[in-house]
Amino acid sequence: MDDEAARAGIEAVTQDLLASGAETGLQVAVIRNGRVVADIAAGVADPRTGAAVSGGTLFYAASTAKGVASSVAHVLVQRSELGYDMRAADVWPEFGSHGKDKVTLRHVLLHTAGVPGLPPGTTADELCDWDHMCAVLAAQRPWWEPGTRFGYHAKTFGFLLGEIIRRATGRTISAHLRELVTGPLGIEDEVHFGVSHRLLPRVARQVAPGGPVPADPEPGSPQAQAMPRGVRPDADYANRTDVLAADIPSEGTMTARGAALLYSACSGTSTAWRWSPRSGLPRWRRWRSAGWTR
Repeated sequence: MDDEAARAGIEAVTQDLLASGAETGLQVAVIRNGRVVADIAAGVADPRTGAAVSGGTLFYAASTAKGVASSVAHVLVQRSELGYDMRAADVWPEFGSHGKDKVTLRHVLLHTAGVPGLPPGTTADELCDWDHMCAVLAAQRPWWEPGTRFGYHAKTFGFLLGEIIRRATGRTISAHLRELVTGPLGIEDEVHFGVSHRLLPRVARQVAPGGPVPADPEPGSPQAQAMPRGVRPDADYANRTDVLAADIPSEGTMTARGAALLYSACSGTSTAWRWSPRSGLPRWRRWRSAGWTR
């Protein structure tokens, strides 16, 4: 399928979703072989005001941010500031309790660290408290020997990765995101873990879907422990300004084109770097100046 046909098909699906009521507003961005195939914004960003979705509207994108966080880690490894087999306890000593001293950066990135759960009463307020969450994880007993099993670290992933990065480099994962990834690409206002207060008005308001509410997972089950009720990402949770503004690198807020451009750059499709021309160094020089090799 050529780019024109692909774009027409994407636009048709977009309009169908809006017409059916399945979506209130949405963005779609597609880059193929370095070419922008689609950059579509449609519908309403905030039903209370009728504000339309634009290309710069930010959407709470939940775990889409895990790939963004992993990309930051890979850049830091490439710059020799981290190593995949470095132990978390070497830079975060208190985390090594209860047999977690063998957990490595590789285990965290692969969701094999064995620390996927949170206390059942964890609240959104607590999730916004970085030091509290890191203390909780440091005190936990692992569910399995690191590296021997896989389990999705739904909420804990970002704190594990972010604290390793902070302890090893002295800077937060959000600071590295802006300096090494989104800044050089010209998308520092479009891909976030925590959204700055000046950009919060650009965040679309989530609307709860109609129909039956999914049943809660079985109490005490791995799913319930990995995603306690107080921090499950429903519309109310996603509309909280404290959650949107907090650094919670397991989840994030972004535009579709920002996410597409980031991953296009990661794949080495250099023409995509021309999406948002800026003054100064040419795009490829800006990218290399941040420490990437492509």
